[in-house]
Amino acid sequence: MRIPASKNFLAAIVVTCAIVLASAAQAQFGMMGMPLPTTVIVEKPGPGEIYGNKQVVTMGVGAKIYKFILKDAYVDDPNNRIRWPDVWQLVRQYRPNFKVTGVDANVFDKIEPGQTMTIHGMFAALGQNFEVTSSELGGGVFAPPSHY
Repeated sequence: MRIPASKNFLAAIVVTCAIVLASAAQAQFGMMGMPLPTTVIVEKPGPGEIYGNKQVVTMGVGAKIYKFILKDAYVDDPNNRIRWPDVWQLVRQYRPNFKVTGVDANVFDKIEPGQTMTIHGMFAALGQNFEVTSSELGGGVFAPPSHY
């Protein structure tokens, strides 16, 4: 029994499309394989404040989940191929958004209401892992000066 040429042609098109789409998806998310140096600036609302319509980020440390106002965030990618919106697109659907690890993972427990903290870390897309490398009180280098 012979298969008509039109069916062979259709099968070839389907296989080609599958290969092209798979390689396009790999190219889009392939850059996220390595951990990315990432900085987040978070604020814990003060007494009487509410989150309102501000962007909220959740950080999971062990069994605890911390909720903060996200003031700023950026990826330290010198090639500027991956930016914060790319990272946020990956993690925004999860609760917590980030699973925090590292020696300074308990830094989120130390933030007092009304305080802003800059946290530097390495983000790994696989598992939404954020490993804290260092932290500093305040908005970091982008904070407005307190004295003129």
